[in-house]
Amino acid sequence: MRCIGNGAEDAMMFCGVMNLPPPPSKFSKYSLFLVLAAREACEESMTETVEENEGKRDLADDGSSQKRGFSSKNGLVTLTSVDIGKVLDVDIFSELCICPNKTNYHQKCKCNFEGYSGKMEVDGALSIFRCSESKYNIRHAQYLGDGDSKALNAIIERIV
Repeated sequence: MRCIGNGAEDAMMFCGVMNLPPPPSKFSKYSLFLVLAAREACEESMTETVEENEGKRDLADDGSSQKRGFSSKNGLVTLTSVDIGKVLDVDIFSELCICPNKTNYHQKCKCNFEGYSGKMEVDGALSIFRCSESKYNIRHAQYLGDGDSKALNAIIERIV
C-alpha cells in the first residue's frame, strides 16, 4: 500500500474488504517480492503488446515527471502504440541519490540520470528507441510526440 501512497490503516481496511488476513506489520521484507512480481508482469505485458502490435509501427512517446516545470528529480518516459493504445516500453529516471552509506553505492543506487529534468524525456525516448530493436526485434516507422520536448530532433540526429 505504501507504493501507492497509503499507509497501514488503509492496508488493513483493504484486506478486510477483500476478505484477506490482516497485512504484516513490517512491509519491507515483502517489498522486494512485490517489485520483482510487478516488474515480471510489466515485462510480460509489454512483450504481449509488441506481438499484438505486429505490422503496426506508429508509436507515440511522452514523458512525465514528479513535479511541474524543470525542477523534478524523478521522471519517466513511455512508448505507446497509437493503433492499440497499449504501452510498449517504459524508462524511469531518477536524479536523486538517497544511499545511506556509500559502501554498496553502485549496486543499490537508483540514481541513473544527470542533467536538467527537461532532458529526461529526450534521453528516455532515445534509450527506448535504441533498445527496442534488440529487446523486441522491431524498428519503428512513425513517431508521434506531443511537441513539448526536443525528443524528435534527438532521435532523428542520433538514430536515423
